Amino acid sequence: MGKLQRFFGLEKRAALPTMPTSGGIFASSNILNWIFGTANSSGQTVNQITSLKLSSFYASVRNISEDIAKLPFNVYMLDANFNKKLISHPASYLLNKQPSSVSIPFTFKQTLLEFALIQGNGYAYIERDKDAKPIALYVLDSRYVTPQIYNQKLYYIIQDINSGVKGTFTQDEIFHIKGMGDGYVGQSIVGYAAESIGKALATQSYASGFFGNGATLTGTIEVPGVVENEATANNIKTRFIDSIKGNGTASGVGLLANGAKFTKISVSPNEAQFIESQEFNVADIARWFRMPLSKIQSGSTGSSNLEQLNIEYVTDCLMPWLVRFEQEVERKLFRTDEMDKLDAKFDVSKLLRGDMAATATYLKDLYYIGAINVNDARRFLDMNNVGADGDIYFSPLNMIPTNMATDYWTKQDAAKNQTSLKQANPQGN
Repeated sequence: MGKLQRFFGLEKRAALPTMPTSGGIFASSNILNWIFGTANSSGQTVNQITSLKLSSFYASVRNISEDIAKLPFNVYMLDANFNKKLISHPASYLLNKQPSSVSIPFTFKQTLLEFALIQGNGYAYIERDKDAKPIALYVLDSRYVTPQIYNQKLYYIIQDINSGVKGTFTQDEIFHIKGMGDGYVGQSIVGYAAESIGKALATQSYASGFFGNGATLTGTIEVPGVVENEATANNIKTRFIDSIKGNGTASGVGLLANGAKFTKISVSPNEAQFIESQEFNVADIARWFRMPLSKIQSGSTGSSNLEQLNIEYVTDCLMPWLVRFEQEVERKLFRTDEMDKLDAKFDVSKLLRGDMAATATYLKDLYYIGAINVNDARRFLDMNNVGADGDIYFSPLNMIPTNMATDYWTKQDAAKNQTSLKQANPQGN
């Protein structure tokens, strides 16, 4: 055991079956893909490192991992009527306050999801006390983790040089966020999207060389007759450029003599198509992450409503990863007897807020129908409550239960008829 492993108390405490393995840490395909890349037809090396050099790929990974990492994580107790009550729990403490002595909650969640998004799997070692209560979570480098099925059970062979966690672990000891895969292990999105990433990298590489080498002509100077030598040609060009800079004439106005003529070169169809290709590459990468273009490319909004855009982002892009995370918490950080009573949830309400006017209308409408009280509204806005008076719910006076409506209107009609009879015969004759 390494010194770091002993320091954090991560030694293996239980004997595990000896499983047939080969290749040591290189048994993981993530290591091989990280070093050699994934095959594609673009001629570019596509791996986890080169993929992150694409701004659209990097932005998608960053947006998802950071937006989830900043969300509060709550544990609720469910009563017989499925009403929720916020409670304290080791899981909420680990994910909101201190996952371990070497990590803050934001960094832990962001790094775990970063591994899951890029390599298909995010792993963390669960340290427990003598009563099996989780007391710490340590992120593991996915490249040094090899999941293996043995006798219908999932084990993890780990040689993590960063955390010092080494050995063979059961699935109850490893917090595992999986991407798409075979149900046991997630597959790297870099492998799935190798062609799309390779094409985008090739386009980016071509653009860098094209503009870096000055391969774009802005125009040509036509001179009557024959230019005798290169020095004369350079002299004509230099004098024209100097005149544009303001040497001898108005700034921005060129001066040509002896019948010379300047012809501007407009953007060619190929160059225009090249720009369109770059924009398509951004959209192509975004599709792999279900990332709305409005989050990574300006001017690509499908709706002018901020609230609607945020709802689409949360429900279509973030929610699958939120559900994976929540279900893994319930499975690995809850006791068996807690699973039916407790519910793990990220609070996404802050991501779903629109502008202040929309928020005010939303809260007002809920308040007027008695769905929330003053304190509920203030909690939504991260404000302190106003005491017991704020817990009172109000209902409109002009509404009655549906099952009482028929009886109510029958009585109203009878009362009207009685009033009409009295008006017609005020003496009661």
